Amino acid sequence: MKKVIYYLIFILILACNKEDKISGEIILEVKSLDTNNKKVAFLSEIHEQDQKVRKNLSEVELEFGYDSDEKKEAIRKMIKNDRTNLQKIELYLQEYGHPSIDTLGEIAAGTPWIVIHHSGNIESRQRNFTYLYNAYKNGDIKPGSFSFYLERFHRMKFGNRFTLPNPYRQEKLIDSLIKRLDLLELTK
Repeated sequence: MKKVIYYLIFILILACNKEDKISGEIILEVKSLDTNNKKVAFLSEIHEQDQKVRKNLSEVELEFGYDSDEKKEAIRKMIKNDRTNLQKIELYLQEYGHPSIDTLGEIAAGTPWIVIHHSGNIESRQRNFTYLYNAYKNGDIKPGSFSFYLERFHRMKFGNRFTLPNPYRQEKLIDSLIKRLDLLELTK
């Protein structure tokens, strides 16, 4: 019996590690983005995939119900898509930095934010904070989008919603969330 349990644990570890490894195909795809047009197409495709799986999830839930097997399968596909998109975006950011609106357009510049925002873990938010913060400071991410990312980060980390007394400016909310999330050192 112990052998069976050890075997199952070993298989689970291998499966988890396999999903987190970046394929050579993704590496080659990102490395091949040698023109702005290719970068725009790459980022636009990721954005489209991100939105498509979410729209599909909503449609499946409406058609088959909240607790349906079809919805569970749609969620599984969305999580798989999000994981792949996050790998692509993180490689892109490492290779080229955050895309700018002026160079690549609004959709391309917003794609890293939306993919990281949809990632299901705190680590990816922490890892990519500096890219998103600098993009916000450069005007490539809108203050409302950046604060939304930070607010979800806060909910994930602390389990509650962050609030400030009204009235407040968006910049005050962002600064307060950065301090609360202990990210101030990453803004320098």
